[in-house]
Amino acid sequence: MKKILLTSTALVAAGMLSAGAASAAEKIKLNVGGYSKWWVVGAWQDKGFQNGATGTIGGSANGSTSSGSMRQNVDVKGDNEIWFSGSTALDNGLKVGVMVTLEAGGHSDTVTDNIDNSYAWIEGGFGKVLAGIHANGTALLHVQAPDAAGNFTNGGMMMGNWAITKPAGVMGMNQRVGYTVSSNTTAIISDDKAEKLTYVAPSFYGLTLGASYIPNVVRSGATGLGQHGRGNGSDRLGAWGGGALYTNTFGPVGVKASAGYVWVDLTGTGGAEKALTQQAYGAQLSYAGFTLGGSVQRASDDRKQGGVTSAVLSGTSQAGTYGGKGTGGGQLDFGGTAYDVGLQYASGPYAVSFAYFHSSVIGLSDTTLRNGKDDTIDAYQVSGKYNLGPGVDVLASVGYIEYRDQRDGLAGASANQNNYYSNSGWTAMTGLSLSF
Repeated sequence: MKKILLTSTALVAAGMLSAGAASAAEKIKLNVGGYSKWWVVGAWQDKGFQNGATGTIGGSANGSTSSGSMRQNVDVKGDNEIWFSGSTALDNGLKVGVMVTLEAGGHSDTVTDNIDNSYAWIEGGFGKVLAGIHANGTALLHVQAPDAAGNFTNGGMMMGNWAITKPAGVMGMNQRVGYTVSSNTTAIISDDKAEKLTYVAPSFYGLTLGASYIPNVVRSGATGLGQHGRGNGSDRLGAWGGGALYTNTFGPVGVKASAGYVWVDLTGTGGAEKALTQQAYGAQLSYAGFTLGGSVQRASDDRKQGGVTSAVLSGTSQAGTYGGKGTGGGQLDFGGTAYDVGLQYASGPYAVSFAYFHSSVIGLSDTTLRNGKDDTIDAYQVSGKYNLGPGVDVLASVGYIEYRDQRDGLAGASANQNNYYSNSGWTAMTGLSLSF
């Protein structure tokens, strides 16, 4: 699962810290760290998705006409990573190091890589440079709504679409080039941690700047230099982006603010210039144990014929299909807006929070086919945490999420079709988080 918040232990370790330093005369020695989260999850959703039958919602919701399946109301899910990190100081004052993060089980899918991050870095008075697989600079610096359990980004149990089934045709943010399912976050992660160069400048009066260059945003199945495994390797899929993070305290008030921008080249061979652009902004204010925060992302997709056709999902053309969309020549538009807002209170070993997330993606660009609507996702979650000791936390979350396909209520659609165009449900979960 992808960890997005800068404040999460995964990305702090992956992006900003230097661990396991050795003396100048020694080789790099690897240290081991990581975390283990296990949840007991309860989920209750619309009847058709809960008890799908052959040829009805259970099969169709997964993008096929195969037999549906009865879904359990209770499951055990985990989120686990092992980190291998090390660094050394050179005689010239520079520091160099390596970080590898290994997914260590807890969920089953065919998308998540076993190696989540793998990169080398060099650091000096000029700042820090990372080369390899890691979150881009805008995601590393992004500020979002707080959540006491660290369970409200796209890596969370509900927000990661692990608990309540997302209808196949509902499009979310960041799908344009990197993801095969929606990512319910305002962070810009459309590069899906593709290989890249990232520079993070030294902090100056609370201001930190970061930038990334990504030669090819789609990393899965890469077969050669500048190529990717989801279509014609001659397609140009380069990207660049930059972000800023400001943190400071003014008396008893803490302030965090971030801004980021990413541009992805979607120009096809011999075609006119086309691009996907994304902007993200976030802020938090903290006082007397309370933290109020929120963020927003806006994406704009050129979506024109003649642009890159192999960049969308797993080889589907830009005018192709997604969950039954795009048939009959309709083009897909991956532009949209997402925002979140949340309030957290922490005192001693306790923390509680409430957060809300909304995304709206254009989907079908044809006004008639899109039914005058956008694809929408709305989520609400209350979370709590209690610290039992160093690195040991008890977590809990209760949430509600609703997915709605823009074709819901479309004239001429059968009752069964309209049923599987939307789904909603409640989740309740408790778990244990261990860091080491």
